[in-house]
Order: sequence, then C-alpha cells, then structure tokens
Amino acid sequence: MKREHAVVVGGSMAGLLAARVLSAHFDRVTLIERDRFPDEPVFRAGVPQARHVHVLWNRGREVVEVLFPGLEDTLGMAGAVVVGVPADVLWLTSAGWRRRFDGTEMLSCSRPLLDWAVRRRLTEAPDGDRAKVDVLEGHHVTGLLAQGRDVAGVVLGSGGELPADLVVDATGRGSRAPSWLAALGYPAPPETRVDPLLGYASRYYAIPPGFDADWKALYIQADPPATRRTGGLFPLEGGRWLCSLSGAGRDYGPTGEDAFLEFAKGLRSPVLYEAIRDAEPLTPITAFRRTANHRRHYERLRAWPRGFVVTGDAACAFNPIYGQGMSVAAVAALALDRCLREPGPGFERRFQRGVARSAAGAWLVATGEDLRYRETEAAHVRLRTRVINAYVDEVVATANVDRHVCRRLVDVLALMAAPTSLFAPAVLARVAANRVRRPAPVPMPVPSRPPHDRNAETSGRPGRDP
Repeated sequence: MKREHAVVVGGSMAGLLAARVLSAHFDRVTLIERDRFPDEPVFRAGVPQARHVHVLWNRGREVVEVLFPGLEDTLGMAGAVVVGVPADVLWLTSAGWRRRFDGTEMLSCSRPLLDWAVRRRLTEAPDGDRAKVDVLEGHHVTGLLAQGRDVAGVVLGSGGELPADLVVDATGRGSRAPSWLAALGYPAPPETRVDPLLGYASRYYAIPPGFDADWKALYIQADPPATRRTGGLFPLEGGRWLCSLSGAGRDYGPTGEDAFLEFAKGLRSPVLYEAIRDAEPLTPITAFRRTANHRRHYERLRAWPRGFVVTGDAACAFNPIYGQGMSVAAVAALALDRCLREPGPGFERRFQRGVARSAAGAWLVATGEDLRYRETEAAHVRLRTRVINAYVDEVVATANVDRHVCRRLVDVLALMAAPTSLFAPAVLARVAANRVRRPAPVPMPVPSRPPHDRNAETSGRPGRDP
C-alpha cells in the first residue's frame, strides 16, 4: 500500500480517532463530513444522540490521552467533572444499592465538549512527524472509487472523485458499506441484531444553587424482566445535570413535561425524581430510539478489497445505555495503528479482525443484559446466555457489598478487563461466600435535601464506604 493519501468518511468519534492514527502513517489525511462542524462545543445535527448521556470509560480515556496528550486537562479546564465509580455514584443495581467503595474514575462531560476538544486538537498545526488532517465539510460520499475490485478513493455527492490509497468508513449506524462492497462484487457480511426496543428521553437541568448531597451522579437501573426503566443523572460542565430516562420493551422515556417527571417518579427509587423535581430545566426534552445492538461481521468475509476498512458503529453498534461505543472506537483506533505498523499483504482483513476483537467484550455485556427483557428482538436466546446471566446476577449482588468484586465488575464495564475475568477463581470464591453469607443489603438512601433543608437531619444516607 502506498501511504500518500488516506480518506476518513464520517466525523464521528471513531472517524476523528482514526484520522489521528492515519496522520502518523500517511503524508496527507482528509476527513469528509456531510455535516458542518461548529466552532464552539454545541450540538450538531450529525450526532443526534449527543443530547443524551455519554461515558468515556477508562480504556477509552487512556487511548484518547495517548493520541492527544493533555486532552484530559483541556476538558478539566472546560469544566468536565471527575466522578469516582462507585465512590461518587448513588447506584441502584438490579440487586439493590451499591456501597460507595473507592474504585475507579470516569470523566463526565457533554458530548459536544468532547467532540469539540478532539476536533480542535486533530486539526491544529501538528507537532513532529504527524501529517495535517484536512477537513472537507458539507460533502457526502455516494460510493467507492473502484480500481478493478479494489478501492482507489471515494465518489462525492457533488459528482467529484477523491483518490486515496486507503478509505476508512466511520459513518456510524447508517453506513452504506454493504452496498458499496456489493457494487464491487463482494457479498454482504453476516449481521447480528439484538434490539431491546429501548428509547431515551433527556434534558439538561441547572444544578440548584446550594444543592447538598454526598453524591455527584445517580444511576437507577432497571431490574428485568420485572422492570424496564432506567434513569441517570450526571454532572456536566457549566454547573449542569444531564438527566436521561430510558425504557426497554417500547416503554420509552417520554417527551412531555408532566410525563417526564412521572416517568422519573416511576423508577425503582424516588431519589432521581426528588433531585430534578424543582430543578430549573435548561433545554427541551429530546428523544432517541435507534438503540439496537447491530453487528456487521466483516471479519467473516473471505474476500475483501484492498484500500478499504470499516470501523466504529459502522461495524459494530451497541445499545448506548452501557456507554461503550466511544471506548470501543478508541480501542479499534489502536488496532488500526498496530496494523499499519506491520506492513504486509492482508492489512485490511487483519484490521477487520482487530475491530471484531475490540468489540467482543462490550458486545457480550450489552447483548447479555438486553436479552433479559422479554420484548427484546433477537434470533434466539441460548441456554448459555441464561446460565451466564444467572451467574452475573450473583456477581452484581456480591459487588454491591464487596469492594474487590466491585472493582473487577467496573473494570469489565470500563473495558479494562475481559468479561471472562468475572470467572477468575478469586471472584468465584467471593461470589460463593456472599451467596452463603447473604449480608444485609445496603439500605435505601434518604432523598436529597433541597437547598433550604440542607441543615435537616441527614443521618441514614448509608452506603458510603470510607
């Protein structure tokens, strides 16, 4: 492969990170985005899910910091909030309240701020050997420029052509890569879809002045199949909360003013409702319902064109409630870098296998949980999945009261450890001991006090573990 020019289609987080990696291996990189990038950290139409809760888990944070050293400090100076997990999170799991152990951390900020910070670092004058990334906004790609059965660039909607030695598809869930490949004579990839029929409704609130609580974030999980509703309240830059309410099995989070609060009141605990009931809304309520887990198995195709790869949600998209998509895209960017550092034939197929490996753990977590809902649309639920879910239930119950198991479970969610690590002998022993001992559950916390009651009785906010 010549390394003169690479093209990335799509300015998603997967596309931004891929462009950064390519800039270290190609003389020139062009990022094509059909939308227009704003100059400030504000919403844009091309990221419809940006108004909902996003999480950059630990593995994703590590990778992004490697690609853009100092980015985390930039986000911190812009107001991003460091949240200890579970130390700063009032977390109602399917097995009850979780103790507030010291554990890991995550960075809580709005998706527009994160995208803006990454874009700014990507397009600024580079240091060292990195090539400058050119951005072609307001253009969309309608097909691949063919050279026989291989790819030699892209065809633009304006009718123009842009030659390239490598094309990366990072266009997300709506990727047209299967049809582009079909036009070159390649078969469609096998696909797997697990759809819990889940929908979000979200809005921003101003954190009330003088709000007094010993937590930074709230997470009220569903307990399927008995309950299908989940609520999250996370701090953002600018003294704001982002509240996202979701429901599976078409019990969607509502967009009506009164219905939104009623939905919050109907969660398994009133604590989130108590927090937002008198808070000042800053935005309208927005909905998002394109949440199916959708995997295109490009790694299984026996034939593949030279000069073309697929990454991010275009290859494997997750139910966003688990917050894994950006972190998986970051791990895939590392796979792209590794493949480019190992010259030789078959680079493209090696990368697609790397993408599949990057997504494997997150896919097991997301689909395993979503298959708990009776209404989930999927090909079938294997007995193996039911057995694993039964064991995971015991892990979750143990993690609520055992800091070591809690840390291991959070590491799996944060992509710092494989799901198989939950079957390690040390974890198995603690889960078995917890099942025999059955310690008293963590009691329900006292609802947060409004500012004028801040000196009222606060004893009984249990669960905090020093």
